[in-house]
Amino acid sequence: MSLAEVDLTKLKQKILNAYKVDDPLFSEFRQYARQLGNPKKLGRYSVNAVAFVSTDGGDNSLTFNPAAIELVRIVDSNGHEYVLDAVANSSKPEDLDTRITSNNIQSIHPLVTLCQDTGFKKLTDLSSILEGLGKPGKSNRAIRCYRDIVEWAVLYDLIIYRNWGGDTIFVRDGLLRTVSFKPDIFPKLDSRIRTAFLDHTKANVNLALVGVAKQNRVLNKLALALELEGVFHKPFPCFVQVPKSIEAACYDFEQSLWLSTFETSEPGADGKHRYQSMGQLFLVKFGDQEFDPVWPVDIAKWQVDRAEEILGQLVADAQEGFPIPNYPMCIQKAHRHAQLSGFEMQVLQNLLTETLADTLTEVERNRLLKFKHLSQSVAELRYKK
Repeated sequence: MSLAEVDLTKLKQKILNAYKVDDPLFSEFRQYARQLGNPKKLGRYSVNAVAFVSTDGGDNSLTFNPAAIELVRIVDSNGHEYVLDAVANSSKPEDLDTRITSNNIQSIHPLVTLCQDTGFKKLTDLSSILEGLGKPGKSNRAIRCYRDIVEWAVLYDLIIYRNWGGDTIFVRDGLLRTVSFKPDIFPKLDSRIRTAFLDHTKANVNLALVGVAKQNRVLNKLALALELEGVFHKPFPCFVQVPKSIEAACYDFEQSLWLSTFETSEPGADGKHRYQSMGQLFLVKFGDQEFDPVWPVDIAKWQVDRAEEILGQLVADAQEGFPIPNYPMCIQKAHRHAQLSGFEMQVLQNLLTETLADTLTEVERNRLLKFKHLSQSVAELRYKK
């Protein structure tokens, strides 16, 4: 049945009746928008902004069925590469433990450092999600988890083991929270990063840490209410802090560990805090036009008192954003540096073929090359963009 055959008058009435059921919820969210009050105006502060990102999973996969290999590459906004790794989709958890073994061709320096500092000898000690490696239906999530843990390890290494001579803001592509680490592991990461920030402050070096996301559940739920209330309809960059109560109301399921920080969590029976966040959520408009986009931004919980200054440091960087307007340019630069072009992926695909060929006999190598070049799908070639 096509839409032309539908009685639109009756359907409109049914939609209206359904809307009335949710009307109290919509009113509640409009109240949340009003509760956020008038956003504070942001100034501009110059600072050295450093962002780092990993290549997007799925866009950087090498396949030669049945083999499938995911590339994990992390590059910063200055084009410096920190990690380049290749992980097979069929990898087992123990296969990744070579990444945290020193003096190994497979070792990943930031991961080695993180595990040595926290006293762990297996990656699965950091995350139970990694136990899904090599298991149908769970392996893809486990590889995404591995990619996320490597990103956090790079951040950890940058903050703790690098000397910074001037004021610097670290910009994470994503909020300052994660479910990749176990709730009793993340606090150790948080504690060491806080200590490193304090040490830099004593040396008269001001560091700042933020996480910027393109979207999140809170902004998605509040977006229409914020627009109807005109909260960000200001002719200048501005921001609001989102109370934890409003943030929690935007989730449809239990997210206590995701929302909790050291300051908001309660110690367990063993006296230890368990949480998966080190950020306080803000909604920020970096542009000076009324309808410029609003972004969710996490500021490190221990730096909330510097929120106006830290977000002001991002204003200058974000207003130069391209091709995404009024979005931190440092993140966009990091994405451009990390991205592998179609030609580069083809070179790596050929490298996979050569690597496989090296394990075969001469007869098998010839068969492999014939298979590669003569068995391409005619339909794929015809309609390939």
